[in-house]
Amino acid sequence: MSAPPVYEAPGSALPAYSPGRRAHGGSRGTTEHIYSLNDADNNKKLRATLKVFSSASTPASLPIYVEGDRIVGSLAIHVPNGEKIVRVCILMRGEIAVGGPNWQPTETFKFLDISMPLWSKSSASPPLSGDCHWPLSINIPKDVVLPDFKQPYANRTYSLPQTFLERNSKVSAFYNLFARITLSRNLFHQDVELQTSFVYVPALRPDPPSRLRQLAYRSNTSIPGPEIDAEGWYTCPTALIKGTVFNARKVQVQCVLFLSKPLSYTRGSVIPCSLTYYCLDRQTLDLISTPSTIDVRLHRQVTYAPFSNNSVDYAVATNDTEECGRAVWWPTSRRSCPPDMRTFEGEIHLAKTLKPTSAISQFSLKYFVVMMPAEVVGFSSADTQPLLRQEVEIGTIFPKGPKPRSYAPRSYGKH
Repeated sequence: MSAPPVYEAPGSALPAYSPGRRAHGGSRGTTEHIYSLNDADNNKKLRATLKVFSSASTPASLPIYVEGDRIVGSLAIHVPNGEKIVRVCILMRGEIAVGGPNWQPTETFKFLDISMPLWSKSSASPPLSGDCHWPLSINIPKDVVLPDFKQPYANRTYSLPQTFLERNSKVSAFYNLFARITLSRNLFHQDVELQTSFVYVPALRPDPPSRLRQLAYRSNTSIPGPEIDAEGWYTCPTALIKGTVFNARKVQVQCVLFLSKPLSYTRGSVIPCSLTYYCLDRQTLDLISTPSTIDVRLHRQVTYAPFSNNSVDYAVATNDTEECGRAVWWPTSRRSCPPDMRTFEGEIHLAKTLKPTSAISQFSLKYFVVMMPAEVVGFSSADTQPLLRQEVEIGTIFPKGPKPRSYAPRSYGKH
């Protein structure tokens, strides 16, 4: 198999959207994409034109389809005299490829393989000749059933992943659409194909936030913190910040990070956060607990397990985990704190270009909120590894109800 294109597919990084922008199960777009074979006006050569419509911004971009869409278009061929057609069909494929040096694929896995026949030679059908035309309307399935590599002899249903094509990644998930024309040439058959890659976007919608947070979004008021809206926050395991202050004394600070429920967020929005520090040493507390010293990040991790070895996942690239954003923080205004406690509000701003969470067979794309040790002048941390790591999901559709809002004061900016 030839290597898939390794690049940021035009239009692949779609922002969050509302399904109200399209009719369910229909084609969302009106942009026409045309792919031609021997497009010169020559009646002595086989010619073919594949047309599809999508929601891409320009005809030069890859076609874009969102879960629930159909691929709508047409296939036209001109069959010259003497050319014998055996069959005409449309193929839709989804594959995962792992690349080696210079992106030579070392392994591929086909997770989607659909064939739609348009015409086939039979004793009852006259041969094709001249100009022929077929309309196309192809459903893109929401999910597929594949062998569960963790449970022998068992199957599992997986949602289709979003197209994933990036220069620096050694693994790609991609989709192709083929128009295949099979010719009879003497004693053998020859396939002639028109092909295009396309971008697929799953419809992943987080559940709505808590009732109190929705009320705050609607009324444009501050969102209630964990002490008021306990049902609206997830409490991460307590992190311990250990180190030495001014090379003089060892200290320990308790840190509790809260993330808004559900732990699923739409790209293009924010992850609301809350953070509380506890320490009897007030000098240490003042040193460590400031908006500029809190280091909470969003990491993306891509993993893939080879089909030749089903025992364990492994990182597919030297940089399989990358930072996708950092939280911004500001002192809470909800309450006054006792001397041994500091509280902060924060947000992680989610870029519209984030690929959503995906997992199919031995390929996965996951996100984690990670808290790193503080780097502060006068404080030497005893830790170099993350203090905590909490998995979260990134979706593509805003939850039902009011859209999430950003509350970060302008003076604190955005990372």
